[in-house]
Amino acid sequence: MSRIGYTFTHVVLHVSNFHLLFYNRFNLYSYLQIDDAVKMYERTEPFTIMHCWKKLCNEAKWNNKFLELNNPTSLDGMSSPPTQGHAESGNENIDTSRPEGRDSAKRRRSKSFTETSSSSTAVEVLQRLQEKSEQTEQKQDQQMAEILSRKDEKIKIQRDLFNLQKKHMKMTLQQQKKENKIREKETEAQLITAESSIMSIDIEKVPPHLKNYYVGMQRQIMVRRGFISPSNNED
Repeated sequence: MSRIGYTFTHVVLHVSNFHLLFYNRFNLYSYLQIDDAVKMYERTEPFTIMHCWKKLCNEAKWNNKFLELNNPTSLDGMSSPPTQGHAESGNENIDTSRPEGRDSAKRRRSKSFTETSSSSTAVEVLQRLQEKSEQTEQKQDQQMAEILSRKDEKIKIQRDLFNLQKKHMKMTLQQQKKENKIREKETEAQLITAESSIMSIDIEKVPPHLKNYYVGMQRQIMVRRGFISPSNNED
């Protein structure tokens, strides 16, 4: 038998025996009674799979099947004491010189059927717990993959948004440069128009009190346009 098969059979057998002992000796589920049951069980051998029993003892299907198989009322209507698989697992001296009686054979078959059915129920419950654990693990892996996928999508959206904002800023800057050039040209055109108006004035025809003003303005325009130097004196 393989190591896995031996371990699984070991779990089923010992969980069934401990559950039978606990069910027959104790009425309420409490940690104090569990400790007492373990001490009683370990009088014969160690009990190292408490975690398996704690999972199975809370399973409704396990408990219903166990109560059904260990009903103290026998099939012929007679009352008989509960079977204690672990307590009665010791070696019994049987007189092989005498044939097995009907009642003895019936009890032996009933005990064998009870242990087999309990083991089958334990196997089914343990397999279901294993499947549930695998399903939970698969669901967690799927959720993690979805989270990572959403994170990648979020990063991509943020990157695209950043590139879009960067492109928008670049277009806005170019538009501002164009508008500045247009305003500069408009300002220059307005200045030229004003300068032309000033330069077209005939100094000899303006009133005496405005003559110096227009002479100075015309000189500034000539200097700004580079026609004369600022150091030249008026003739």
